[in-house]
Amino acid sequence: MKAYQIVDADFVKREIGRMPIVDVRPPLRYDTAHIPSAINIRLDVAASSDDPAEELAEMFQDNGIFPEDAVIVYCQMGVHAKIACDYLASAGYSKLYLYAGSMNDWMRDSARPVEASSVAFAKAS
Repeated sequence: MKAYQIVDADFVKREIGRMPIVDVRPPLRYDTAHIPSAINIRLDVAASSDDPAEELAEMFQDNGIFPEDAVIVYCQMGVHAKIACDYLASAGYSKLYLYAGSMNDWMRDSARPVEASSVAFAKAS
């Protein structure tokens, strides 16, 4: 049995503000556009450590997301979110929801809300 369930944009949209949503992309991508209420927890930082699964779990816990909590994970295309879910599962997380389409899918529908960080605009000006 997989440690995560694959979910679609409708599921994610329903859970905005109700379930933690984690964007595992680098900050520049997150700052440019992300799903509302999503927090940025960098997979690249965890992946460069000696124990990526433990490091990622620690980063999630630092953000108040614990192994017993349900959480949605996404990235740009779904590949890195799946890796993150695999790491988290090996660290004891069991209520993982993988948004397989991730940001590429989310952006296909202009009716879906998107947030950008003010940091992105500060860098652009």
